[in-house]
Amino acid sequence: MSRLIVAALILLLFTLSSHAQTAKLRSAVGTNLDAVTYWSTQIPFVDVMKSSGPWISGDKTQWDNKQRLDLDADGWVRSLAPGQVARMLTLREIGDHYPAGRYLVRYKGQGTIKFEYAARVVSQKPGEILLQVTPQNGGVSMVIEATNPADYLRDIEITMPGGICEGDPFIHVRSAQQCGGQFLSFADNAKQIVFYPVFLDRLRNYSVLRYINWMQANNSPVASWSQRTSLSARTWAVASGVPPEVLFELANRVKTHPWLTIPHKADDAYVRNLARMAKTMLSPDLRVYVEHSNEVWNAQFAQNAYAIQQAAAQVPPIDPIQYHALRSRALGRIFKEELGSSRVVAVLGAQAGNIGTGSIGLEYLKIRFKGAVGIDALAIAPYFAVTPRPAESGTYTAMNLDALFAFVRTKALPGVATTLKNYRSLAKANNLPLIAYEGGQHLVGIQGAENNAELTAMFLAFNRDHRIKQLYLDYLAAWKQAGGELFVHYFDVGRFDKWGAWGALEYVDQARSSAPKFDALQTFIEQSPVWWPQ
Repeated sequence: MSRLIVAALILLLFTLSSHAQTAKLRSAVGTNLDAVTYWSTQIPFVDVMKSSGPWISGDKTQWDNKQRLDLDADGWVRSLAPGQVARMLTLREIGDHYPAGRYLVRYKGQGTIKFEYAARVVSQKPGEILLQVTPQNGGVSMVIEATNPADYLRDIEITMPGGICEGDPFIHVRSAQQCGGQFLSFADNAKQIVFYPVFLDRLRNYSVLRYINWMQANNSPVASWSQRTSLSARTWAVASGVPPEVLFELANRVKTHPWLTIPHKADDAYVRNLARMAKTMLSPDLRVYVEHSNEVWNAQFAQNAYAIQQAAAQVPPIDPIQYHALRSRALGRIFKEELGSSRVVAVLGAQAGNIGTGSIGLEYLKIRFKGAVGIDALAIAPYFAVTPRPAESGTYTAMNLDALFAFVRTKALPGVATTLKNYRSLAKANNLPLIAYEGGQHLVGIQGAENNAELTAMFLAFNRDHRIKQLYLDYLAAWKQAGGELFVHYFDVGRFDKWGAWGALEYVDQARSSAPKFDALQTFIEQSPVWWPQ
């Protein structure tokens, strides 16, 4: 049995012995998580192989020769064709925002491994390589130049330097001398520690973690339980998402309620197995928020086309929004059967700019189930947005930052208030809380305007300016005043670029004092205790 699962079971037994009741939310604010990728500034795992990119087949003259690689079920290279090499990247394009020092590589099998860019081999022996990593934008590149098909290279770990002091998973220490008690090195305890302490520490005040990106909910290929990512997979940066065991273990570590975005094609057996895993692994004082995929009404995602197809297949056929509501209710029911109603929040996601995506579904459920809608919360994404197309970009590039802040405060924020008022009325009419599945600023060029460098520079400067802290505090106060409850920001840590500046932090090690959005969220948490009955 996996050590991670054993640790979760120990936590479960301890909590049960304490007669814990379902915990209340520690704060009014949660966060979405950025996707696990080889370039993410989130750096969630101490074994950086788990956030590495896909294998790239190449040779001595070509970085990527597009040749097929022979991989096993966990993604390890079983054999190489003559002249072929397999490359992978991790910690890429993050600058120096990851730990420097001695990284330990451990592996099974026989072959030849080479490291490039930020990593230099200090020493090696069978099954072990010591690297000196000097952070740079190129990150760490690993190249398999040869492997023995009868005993191929596999189970490769690349663990950060240092570790933690036993009992404190939130502080990264460099050596045992920094611990009053037992020192647990990342190299020897990666499967138990799992999470980079700095990453964990930045999540401690949030009450809910929404896993849309960690579950890769948008366009998910997952339909059956067998398609989930396994703990033993080479990397967890894959289309099937992070292993569900890891989702629940993260929630346990930071004592936050997990919000699951169930893949749109997932069958009932998948959903029930996921619910049973939650019952087994998740601390019983935590609830589970359950949502049907993400933005099912959004035509840019595969889940929208799937909902249209499934709605047409019903007897009699129904509207896709009605199907979305029906499936949302069904997912919640399965989880409630396994965990009990008090531990499950069945969420109906709706589009903030189209109240019909909420009202049509709720009305359908009320009629079909004689008033028992089976939904526990109505969720929207009340962003304050400026999304110019190319023809409109000049309006904003002609502004200075003072003018842009004035525009957002006088034009963008008032529109959010109208949305909140209408949705609060709908939620109240159905005896539901109004919550935010995503929210925050939404300044980004669209339909080609994202390629306007001057516009992007303006929007990124807006997100870094100290004045956005007060704008966020006023925005969150308006959410509270309008009757909104849980607010889940989009998202925790991520780079700012032409595609948006969604992270509260740009880098996981960024100081609060230099991250005004993060500072605003933490300040609101500190100054605004949960205001609704729990």
